[in-house]
Formats: sequence, structure tokens, C-alpha cells
Amino acid sequence: MDKLLLATDGSKHSKNTIEQAIKLAKKFATEVTILYVIEVNPQQGYDFFASYRTKEQELINTAEEVLKNAANTFEKQGIKVNTRLEKGNPADIICDIAQKESFDLVILGGRGLGKIGGVLLGSVSNAVANCLEKNLLIVK
Repeated sequence: MDKLLLATDGSKHSKNTIEQAIKLAKKFATEVTILYVIEVNPQQGYDFFASYRTKEQELINTAEEVLKNAANTFEKQGIKVNTRLEKGNPADIICDIAQKESFDLVILGGRGLGKIGGVLLGSVSNAVANCLEKNLLIVK
């Protein structure tokens, strides 16, 4: 295993994924990429509202803070880490990046910060499980 993709949103469940990713990265001397996807919902017409720009910057600031804190945790363990911030549909972005960039394993939390979750799994983790053609670890 050479490349591990850790998708996070800063939620309690995604923080648990960091512990699992550290264990695997140490065991396999794996490079880790931490991905945060700012969810963009075009149905909300965010470009239409001027207040979106302020909200967008708040979301970016939060995402950057989550990525920085997570990266520091890995670096303290001596693990090579990259961070990545994207915008769009989280499940689509996670699956697309994992496929195109040949990650060996994707790790994400069973539930996140999303408002509407699935019955057993969060909506993002469920969608990723259905679209991903790579190995997936869902941490609860």
C-alpha cells in the first residue's frame, strides 16, 4: 500500500478516522493525503446570493483549520502527509480523486457533519461505498 486518501470534515466520526489512518500509515509506511470537500449545492443558488461569498470564506477557513490540525497530527507521528481542499459534491469528489490518482485505500467516517444521514451510514459514506472501485474503510 503506497497511497492512502483520508476524507475528513472535522466531525467527531472523521476524527476517529485519523487514528485508524495513522495506524495503517505507520504499518505500511504509506503516504497520506487528507481531503476536505466543501459541499456545494447548486440547487441552493449560492452564486445568486451576495452573502454566499462571506459564507464561502468561513467554510474555507474552517476547512483549512481542520486540514492543518489533521496534518500536524500525522507529522508528529513522522508520517508524510499532503492536504487538499476541494469544492463540490463530497462523494463524487472523493470517488473521482481516488480513482484518477490511484489511491490504494480510502478512509472516511461513517457519519459526518451532514444534515441528513442514511439509516446505518452517513449519506456521503454510503454514496462513496456505492461509487468507489477502490478499497474503502469506513470508521464508526
